[in-house]
Amino acid sequence: MRTLKEVINYTIEKKEYQLTKLETHYTQSIQNIEEYIKGKTHVTIVGTSLGFLSNKYYWNFISNFLVKDSLDNKYIIQSTLLGIESNNWEFFLGKKVERYNSSILFHEAIKHMAQSLLLGWDKLAIQYGKLLIKMLYGKQYKGGHPAYKHPWFMLEIFCKWQNIKLDYDKLHYPEDMDIYKSVLDNWDTLDEHLLAKLVDRMVEFHIAQSDEYVTTDEYGNEASSDFSSSDYFIYAVEILLWLNIRGRMQLLPDYTPGNDLMKLAINNWHTQPTEIPKIELIEKAKEKLLKDYPGIEFEI
Repeated sequence: MRTLKEVINYTIEKKEYQLTKLETHYTQSIQNIEEYIKGKTHVTIVGTSLGFLSNKYYWNFISNFLVKDSLDNKYIIQSTLLGIESNNWEFFLGKKVERYNSSILFHEAIKHMAQSLLLGWDKLAIQYGKLLIKMLYGKQYKGGHPAYKHPWFMLEIFCKWQNIKLDYDKLHYPEDMDIYKSVLDNWDTLDEHLLAKLVDRMVEFHIAQSDEYVTTDEYGNEASSDFSSSDYFIYAVEILLWLNIRGRMQLLPDYTPGNDLMKLAINNWHTQPTEIPKIELIEKAKEKLLKDYPGIEFEI
């Protein structure tokens, strides 16, 4: 899209639709997990159900901010943990069944890692980031996909922070990283003006690449924007992750918002320490899974 106003208006309409028209998916997802705990449905439905519940809470987080001007962290806390537990569940099943490779998409999962870091769940975020790398090398992500650039940028920033060297021979890394190449080349800059310039360029890219419509070229090949879901049109999580990690590494100066997107209250890159909640439904389901498949452990 061309402007932040267009992005905001589209997101409001889309979240309203999702939260009203897809309500039955929410109740069905809870029922699916409850049925598994009772031994009445198959184990594979739980991961997908956790993933949808994660989406539902996240839609509330975005909608509440845009419609009610309210930042209620309970929604993003629930969404983030449910998303991580969905992949945790799927990876567990992949240990049991060789051909089982279901997972949350990498470009969605890496955002949950970033959100957990922003929520102050450092240990969990690091564990999950390392699990995603294992999945990239493994049967779940099979080297990843080069279509989206920002997830690779987020992974690179995480790896720089954790001193992890990626094996690019095993990855389908984008040939052209666009603005993200310049940022990665200067990710630890101490130049205040360069930092502001890089953030502004990332914001321009983020807004321009926020579009859910798929285009086709003259040969019928489909192409989507880098931010192809309205979930992240206004929440610039890739920028927040970079700025948050810079802060953790005490790379001065701190950034001062200089554009409308980063001035939105939702785009706070400073760590907001929160407790990791215990979700009873998840705990009961995991307890049953461990009993059903003794000898296999969860990664997280």
